[in-house]
Amino acid sequence: MISRLLSAFRNKQFLSLLGNLVSAFFNLLSFAILVRILTLDDFGQWVIFTATYNILDQIRTGLLQSGVIKFYSGADLETARKVAGAAWHVSLLITIAYVVLSMLGYFAVAPFLGAPWPLFLAWLGILTLLSLPMNFASWVLQAESRFNEIVFIRISQNGSFLVLLAVLWWFGQVSLANVLYAYCGSMAISSIYCLLRRWTGIRNIVFRTKEHALELYRFGRLIIGSMVSSSLINYTNNIVIVKMLGPASVALFSIPQKFMEVIEIILRSFVATAQPTLSAAANRGDKQAVAIAFCRYTGTVTLLIIPFIIGMLIFTEPLIIILAKGNYLGATAVVRITLITAILWPLDRFNGVTLDMMGLAHVNFYKNILKLILNAIFAVVLVWIFPNIISVALATLLHIIFAIGYGYYVMKKHMDVHLKDLWHYGWIEFNILVKKALKIRHA
Repeated sequence: MISRLLSAFRNKQFLSLLGNLVSAFFNLLSFAILVRILTLDDFGQWVIFTATYNILDQIRTGLLQSGVIKFYSGADLETARKVAGAAWHVSLLITIAYVVLSMLGYFAVAPFLGAPWPLFLAWLGILTLLSLPMNFASWVLQAESRFNEIVFIRISQNGSFLVLLAVLWWFGQVSLANVLYAYCGSMAISSIYCLLRRWTGIRNIVFRTKEHALELYRFGRLIIGSMVSSSLINYTNNIVIVKMLGPASVALFSIPQKFMEVIEIILRSFVATAQPTLSAAANRGDKQAVAIAFCRYTGTVTLLIIPFIIGMLIFTEPLIIILAKGNYLGATAVVRITLITAILWPLDRFNGVTLDMMGLAHVNFYKNILKLILNAIFAVVLVWIFPNIISVALATLLHIIFAIGYGYYVMKKHMDVHLKDLWHYGWIEFNILVKKALKIRHA
């Protein structure tokens, strides 16, 4: 039994899942605390701020993460150093630009904006700087398949944020500004931890080359659209809601996003392990292997999330009360619509990843831009006709349906793939996972 348990703990899919589970657990816990210690309006403003930061972070991550994984993973030591050095050089340039723009925004625009935007603009750029070493370490460790170390990075950041929130509450110093300072502090603590553990590879910056920097840029510039699209869609939804319905409605709309953490845990874990598999098959020119991998991952994840979705649909109201408070029950209908939409997420997500790994990142980029535009149009029109956050949830469902149809059409043009194979290969892989779990349990 011990050997089987150790084997499971060494499995990269399990470690990737564990890292996401740890992150999601702490995120849900901090979310549950924040909705109780902040007012409804302050919490809505906090959601807007973190969404703004996430977009900036996703742009940086989208440009570099996939490139680091593709060109660093399996490369010889000299090439790996050049790739890491070039990635550090580009990421520093982007981050410095964020800091400068943030400061310019603070002095030029903030005086014309209401609270709390002057505070947010002052700290946005600094936050991207504080989080850079932590994020870069995660990219390198993922490229090296060292998912166990990524778990510790997530514990250090999320855990320290919880501790700092507890300190604020204990001393009666809870405010939107102090929560922001605590968040920045947690990023700094985690980044210092990564630097001390020498996981960042920052010393490789001396090996940077213009050639590798351009290679990373060319590969990542279109992937940005894929990675940032979901954040931009959520951000667009929040902007529509805050402008047309008010910040309190933004707070309500954040509830289904936390329910989706359960689905995102599974999705992110399998996407992290699917990228190298799809990339290797695509690099060999083996389109059949790409199609099988796409069907296997998509089908497996869909089968895995369905029981969670059914459970959350049945217990939506009790879960909202546990997660937030009774005055957030107005989000019940939105949560259920979002849960139903989530059944389609694996098909859309793995379609995008597969297109990227096949060298069709430009197609995935166009698909995601269209998703963003359609979602904005649907959200504005539906909220104007039916002024309720349910309209925004329906807009999300409509753009996902479009994305799946368009993505499947493009994939069919480049390889022999069939939707029925999702269930065939997915069911095979699902049974393998279940048998492994049962063997460990009964050993």
